[in-house]
Amino acid sequence: MQFEHREVEKASSDGRRGPAERMIKLPGDKKHEKRSKSAKEIALQISLDNVDKQIEALKNG
Repeated sequence: MQFEHREVEKASSDGRRGPAERMIKLPGDKKHEKRSKSAKEIALQISLDNVDKQIEALKNG
């Protein structure tokens, strides 16, 4: 059985507010939390943080 995940961005009707908050559970979290960033943005930030940690580890070597 294959599962499909779709992320839907919701915009406000007046166009002033950003996208709606959604419940997202990150790896290592114990529960879902409201977040305004999309899952792709959060994944990119996590990967950039991991690269930064690797760079610091190589510097401190």
